[in-house]
Amino acid sequence: MSTIHPPEKIYIGKSKNPKYGRGVFASSGIKKGEVIEVAPILILDFTDFIDTKWNLLFEYYFWMDDFVVLALGYGGLYNHSKEPNSKYKINKVQKTIIFTAIKNISQSQEIYFNYKRASNTKAPLWFEKRKW
Repeated sequence: MSTIHPPEKIYIGKSKNPKYGRGVFASSGIKKGEVIEVAPILILDFTDFIDTKWNLLFEYYFWMDDFVVLALGYGGLYNHSKEPNSKYKINKVQKTIIFTAIKNISQSQEIYFNYKRASNTKAPLWFEKRKW
């Protein structure tokens, strides 16, 4: 069972990437395979979005095949990279999202995951279409 626990080895800071605002950083070294954060989630059906206009929350949703997740905790503040150092797994039953290191992460290093979950996907992400 994945118990929700507050992040002990991470903090929020200004991303070094000018395209991003805030990001999640390692406050101490994190080893490959180590759980970074277990955060609660809100699970929404696509029907929850009928007649909903675009708003700031749309930028923080995890869009799955048949549902949408809003991660609480630091969950919505991890940024995207095509060369991520973490991954996530959603547990619908326990209503959690688990962020895990897939590489060693150094102190003060920003933590990224691939928003596409598959690096070979060619379709651009919503923010890749946006003009900064």
